[in-house]
Amino acid sequence: MNNFVHRAILKIDQLDTRQIVNLLKSQANDVEMLENVLESIQDGVILTDSNLIINYANSNCPSMVPMARKKNYEGLPLCKVLEDRQVAKYIILAVHNRAEDLDNEFTFQRGGKIQTIAITVSMYRSKELKDLSSYVIRFTDVTERNASEARLRRTENLASMTTMAAGVAHEIKNPLAAMGIHLQLLKKAFVRKTSLTLDDAQRYIDVLDEEINRLNSIVVDFLFAVRPMDTRLRLGSLEKTLKEICNFVEPELNEHKVTLVRDIATSLPRLEFDENLLKQALLNLIKNAMNAMENGGMLTLQARLDGNLVSIKIVDTGTGMSDETLLKIFEPYFTTKATGTGLGLTVVYKIMKEHKGDITVTSKLGEGTCFTLTFPVPRTERLALGNEPVTCVASSIEEVPDETDNPDLR
Repeated sequence: MNNFVHRAILKIDQLDTRQIVNLLKSQANDVEMLENVLESIQDGVILTDSNLIINYANSNCPSMVPMARKKNYEGLPLCKVLEDRQVAKYIILAVHNRAEDLDNEFTFQRGGKIQTIAITVSMYRSKELKDLSSYVIRFTDVTERNASEARLRRTENLASMTTMAAGVAHEIKNPLAAMGIHLQLLKKAFVRKTSLTLDDAQRYIDVLDEEINRLNSIVVDFLFAVRPMDTRLRLGSLEKTLKEICNFVEPELNEHKVTLVRDIATSLPRLEFDENLLKQALLNLIKNAMNAMENGGMLTLQARLDGNLVSIKIVDTGTGMSDETLLKIFEPYFTTKATGTGLGLTVVYKIMKEHKGDITVTSKLGEGTCFTLTFPVPRTERLALGNEPVTCVASSIEEVPDETDNPDLR
């Protein structure tokens, strides 16, 4: 409410009829201007009161989602107007703050084309009337945006495959060269002696055998990196898994004069994770940290709850990394080790994406490195915020499928 109207309301009993009429005309002009603005945008917009009774709907709405065809929607219950039950269900759950884990995009057939609509629901609470709230429901056509994102992902995947193929070619070249050289040496030995005993050929055979195993390892690692993971997410105790990992690696760390510090918060929420893949990712990071502390040091495994995320940190006091190295460590076949494949961190990154999480790294030369893994807390495990649900009119609820016929939603 603008200052002029606010002051006028405070002095309404002092205004004559003409002044009140002028005030109403001014407000009507403002409302008309806002309606013109809402009509000019490409999105569909519906404004409702706290009971989801429609106050306004622009003309784009029926072309976005299935709705009853009417000239004016004002005063009608939203769920009586919407003809798609899944859309109605989503909006009601969003109003009650229970749609966070649901997909807000819906697909509809429009003639010969498929149209994807994203729905957002926002609440507005009046500053003057604290108990009065209203909702803005917005329908956005994201068909082209999703298509562009799909094209971008395909381009990124192609670029990634190109990089990995170049890496594989580079890795394979060295063993093949070594095999070629020793085959030539073996051939020359045959020419010199006409026949060879096993002892005479053993050193050549050993090199060939070693390089064949190396080639096999390169191919196996490559296939593991590009093949879709068989990820099986199950709700479980992260604290238990982290303790098992610590117990497993501590003896080896002690042999390398590395002290393990366990800093695992108690009462962590349960997470959805694949235990085997998570152990693989953490063991990879711990192994890297151990190798970075050739003369011993301290490795800290920390786990903390941060809002709706759980973070796991692997912190070492090793040699650290330069800024240039930090930019490349997740690239396939990039390694600073003489015997490394350069796929370890690529696999860790892939595992985190399978868990809908993320991995970040900070490091300083001579001081050490910190890898941070973040996992989303399932909605069922989040602490309740204590917000009271917004009431909906009974007629709106009745139009929703059985899944939302729940006393908690009323």
